[in-house]
Amino acid sequence: MGLAWLRLFFVFMVLAALPASVTASIGKVLSAKQGADVVRAGKKIRLREGMEVVSGDTISTDRSGVVQLLFVDDTKIAIGPNAQMVLDVSMLRGKKKAKSFAVQALGGSFRFISGKSKKRAYSIQTPTATMAVRGTTFDMWVVPGKQSAMLVLEGKVRMCSRSGRCRSTGRQCSLFATSQGGNVGRPVDQEQYELALKNGFPFVQSQRDLLSPLQVDFGGCARESVPLAIRQSDIPVQRSAAPQRVIQTQVARVSRAETSEPEPEPPAPEPPAPEPEPDVSSNRSGQGDGSNPAGRTGPSGGTGNPGKGKGPGHGKGNSGSPGDRGNASAAANR
Repeated sequence: MGLAWLRLFFVFMVLAALPASVTASIGKVLSAKQGADVVRAGKKIRLREGMEVVSGDTISTDRSGVVQLLFVDDTKIAIGPNAQMVLDVSMLRGKKKAKSFAVQALGGSFRFISGKSKKRAYSIQTPTATMAVRGTTFDMWVVPGKQSAMLVLEGKVRMCSRSGRCRSTGRQCSLFATSQGGNVGRPVDQEQYELALKNGFPFVQSQRDLLSPLQVDFGGCARESVPLAIRQSDIPVQRSAAPQRVIQTQVARVSRAETSEPEPEPPAPEPPAPEPEPDVSSNRSGQGDGSNPAGRTGPSGGTGNPGKGKGPGHGKGNSGSPGDRGNASAAANR
């Protein structure tokens, strides 16, 4: 009995010592140009053609490295120079399909061609975006920590920023990118579009480094007119009040004070009519012509004291007129 347990223990130890590629292979390296490595279980290994890849592998390239991968479910990925990608793939038991096919593109340029796995199994993540695959071929450009851009070549892709704003497109050569403000949009003009193709999409510029399974007949994207008209399928799920821009990641923000027109200044008041000189000798009793300080109110026709004079103040101030009575009251109230 003790010998049987010893044999089982020995078999278990042998299986545990086998490379992960033997027990959990998810694909293989079709081609590895110089300057390509994989970090597996904390150990750095130089990639070679025909090598198995496993879930958890982190593949990196230098400025001259290019890696082309073929997965069990027929998914294909090309990793360009100065790039890094982490594989997290779980295969269905006994089937050549993935239960979960997640990759993290941490930086650099890539080409992704989906395989036989279900659409919902795929998840392509970058530091600033997530791409959902809909039977698709597309290229990616990731500037670490700043921006992610995708260029659709075949099929349809949905791109969402970390803030939840999404755009979907199936138009060939259509380019979307995240902005620093968390939006997803198109290049601001043709110049920015062409600059992005030149700097971030080497497999669009030339496919000579790619094997035929990863080459795509798309006729080139240099003639794409930008900005493109937005179709119904391109309308973002969550709209932003600010205009959306890509590659040039600045998003124009206009304050409320800048958008509202200033209120017009009120017209200047007309200057008051000059006051007549008081007649000290003949207007001591506060008559109704408004000139005596006891009942002065300006040139309004002699209203007397505006606060307490009761006379209408339209007379000339004779001894028995209403104007005299009003101004007398005003004088008494001083």
